[in-house]
Amino acid sequence: MMRKTKIEAQKTRNYLLKAALDTFYIRGVSRSSLNEIAQTAGVTRGALYWHFKNKEDLFEGLFQKVFVELSSKLAYDIETQSPDIWESFEVATINLFQKLETDETVRKFCNIIHLKCEYTEQNHSVVKIMRSYQDMWQRQLTDVLTLSLQKKKLPEDLNINLAVVFMMSVISGLMNIWMNMPEQFSIGKTAPNIIRTAMKALQHSPDLCTQSFKPLPLSMRQHKA
Repeated sequence: MMRKTKIEAQKTRNYLLKAALDTFYIRGVSRSSLNEIAQTAGVTRGALYWHFKNKEDLFEGLFQKVFVELSSKLAYDIETQSPDIWESFEVATINLFQKLETDETVRKFCNIIHLKCEYTEQNHSVVKIMRSYQDMWQRQLTDVLTLSLQKKKLPEDLNINLAVVFMMSVISGLMNIWMNMPEQFSIGKTAPNIIRTAMKALQHSPDLCTQSFKPLPLSMRQHKA
């Protein structure tokens, strides 16, 4: 009986996460209400509160679910210091873009964080959650490049900070361009060439090896006054 109850509770949680994904995607995060999410999930507001404290908690649950699914293999390779970390990074990054085109959940999720998460005072807590995961992604990328350098996949004088900013710009920029004009090209077919070109630049471009570059801190995502 207890097992059945846990299964039902997990189903309800999944319904709520799916409803939050759909509602945030359609209405934007700041304009979405818990009532709308509960109605879309087909549950009472009380059932929603049993699983999530508020909209921010729902947003973080959604972020955690998708982020972990997309990054778990790469995180494992970092933790185990895989000798194939460089190749694993290529596969994981290309796979992200292919899922962006073919997986509805990934596409809606990325659309929300790039286009539907308004930077307003009302949305401050949600934006803070999003930035915490962006920081996690930045740290993971730093770990990947550092480990790749240790495995002799990258030049010894590579400026890791500059390389991280470069790769974040490539990945985020490509994602944002496609989501604003998905009818213009296939991201699944285009991304592999762009990602491999960017990775070759990390291996061979002297401009990424300068030691004089001083990167902006993590707060670079905030507009400078």
